[in-house]
Amino acid sequence: MKKVTTPFRVGLLVLASAALLFAFLTFTKKGGLSKKEAITVFAYFRDASGLGPKSRIQIAGISVGEVSGISLEGNRAKLTMKIKREVGLRVDASLTKRSESLLGDFLIDLYPGSEAAPLMAENAEVRNVTDKQGMEAIFDSLTKITTDIQQVTQSLKNVLGGEHGTGSMERIMENMIHLSDTVEKSVTQSTGRLATILENIEAVSDDVRGITAGQDQSVHTIVQNITKITQDTRDVLATIKHIVGSGEGDLKDSVASVKQMLNRLDHSLENVDTITSQIKNGEGTVGTLLSDKRLGQKISESVEDLSDYVGRLTRLQVEMGIKSEYMFTQGSAKTTLGIRLIPKPDKYYLLELVDDPKGNINTQIVQYNPPTLGQPTTQIQRTTTSAVKFSAELAKRFYFATLRLGLIESTGGVGLDFHFFNDHLSLRTDMFNLGDPLLRYPRVRSALRFQAFDHLFVSGGVDDLFNRDIRDVTTNRLIGGRDVFLGAGVYFTDADIKAVLTAVPSAASVK
Repeated sequence: MKKVTTPFRVGLLVLASAALLFAFLTFTKKGGLSKKEAITVFAYFRDASGLGPKSRIQIAGISVGEVSGISLEGNRAKLTMKIKREVGLRVDASLTKRSESLLGDFLIDLYPGSEAAPLMAENAEVRNVTDKQGMEAIFDSLTKITTDIQQVTQSLKNVLGGEHGTGSMERIMENMIHLSDTVEKSVTQSTGRLATILENIEAVSDDVRGITAGQDQSVHTIVQNITKITQDTRDVLATIKHIVGSGEGDLKDSVASVKQMLNRLDHSLENVDTITSQIKNGEGTVGTLLSDKRLGQKISESVEDLSDYVGRLTRLQVEMGIKSEYMFTQGSAKTTLGIRLIPKPDKYYLLELVDDPKGNINTQIVQYNPPTLGQPTTQIQRTTTSAVKFSAELAKRFYFATLRLGLIESTGGVGLDFHFFNDHLSLRTDMFNLGDPLLRYPRVRSALRFQAFDHLFVSGGVDDLFNRDIRDVTTNRLIGGRDVFLGAGVYFTDADIKAVLTAVPSAASVK
C-alpha cells in the first residue's frame, strides 16, 4: 500500500506545481494591475527611447504603475499607462522621463497633482510631460540662445547697414559737431561771469584783512599757546618712545607684543591677498577647481555618482542562514550554509555551501595491459566521495513568484518559487544536474517551506522525483533516485548580526 501511496502523492505535487506555474505565466502575461486596482491613462512623448511595455512608473522611488502599451501617432509616441487608484491621480499631474542607470534604462517619475485639482477620469490624457533631460535639454537651450543672438545681429545690420544706416551715422556726427559749437558759445558767454566772481572773492579777502587788523597781540598769544601744546605733545611722545624702545616695564612688553602681533597680522593679510589673487586668476590647483566650470561640473557629477553608489550600498541588505534536512532514504543529514545579498525588494543574489550526502561521482577509465582473463581491456570505475558543493544564483521576483538562475549544487540549473500568505508559506522547485550520464532525467527537487516564527522555519519535500534508485556498489551511498526529506533552519539579517556584534565584549575588556 505504501508503494502505491507515495508515487500518487508525488504525482499530485507535480500536478499542483504545474498548475501554479501555468497560472503564474498567464498572470504575468496579462499584467499585475487589474482594472479594479488601477486607472488607465495616456500621454504623448516626443522622445520615448528607453521606455517600453512594463517600464516602471514611480513616486519617491516606489513603483505605483507601469507602461502597458506604446504606439506611434504622427511624430509623437503615445504611451498607455496603468496607475494604481490609491495614488489619487489629478488633472494637473505631471510625468518626467528619467534615466535609471548608465546602461540606457529609463523610468517615469510621477507627480500625482495638487489636492485642490479634480481627479483624473478613466482613459484621460496627462498633459504635463517632460521627456528631455541632460545634454539634449542643454543643446535646446543653446539653440534658442543662438537664435536670439542672430536676431540681435540682424537688427544691428538693419540699423547700421545700407544707405539708411550710413545716413543715420552722418546725422549723429552732425549732432556732435553742433553740440561742440554750443559748448564753445556757452564758455565764451560765461567769461564775464567768471570775472565778476573773482572780484567778489577779492572783496571778501579785503574784509577778512580788515577784521584781523589791530589784533596782532591776540594772534601772538594764540601762536604761543599752540607752541606750548606742541611742546607738551612732543614730551608725551618722547616718553612713550622711551618706554617702547628701551624695553623697560610691563607696558613696554605689552606694546612690543602688540607690535609684533600686528606685524604678523599684516604679513598674514599679505599672504591671504596673494592667495586670493592666485585663486581669482585661476592659478594653482584650488584656482583651477574654482575657475574651470567644466572641471567643477565633472567634480559635481562625480560626487553625485559617488552619493548614488553609497546610497545603493546603504540600501543593501544581507541575510545569513543555515538549515539541516534529514534524508530518509539516504539515512543522513544534508546541511546548507547560505547568504543572501538583497539590493532591492524584488531581486537578490544567493550564495550557498552545501554538504550533500550524495557526494560527488568521480569517473576513471582504467586500461589493463595485458588484460585479465575474461575481463575487458578498458574498464570504467566510478567512485563516490564526500564533498562540499557550491550554489550561486540570481533571483528576480514577479508578484507572488520568484525565478532563479545560476549554479545549483555545483551544476547549472533553474528554480521557481511560489509565495503565499505574505511569504509565510513557499513552494520551492529546483531543476539541475542536467548532464549526469548516470541519471536518465534531470534532478528535480520540490519542497514546502513554512515560517511560523521570525528567523525560524521548517521545510519538507521530495528530492530527485523522476530518477530510479542508483547506489554506489562499494559504499551503498545513494547516487540517484527519489528521497524524502524533512528539516529546519534559522536565518539572521544584517541588523540582527550588528546587534549581536555590539553585545559581544571586545578583546580589550577580557582579562
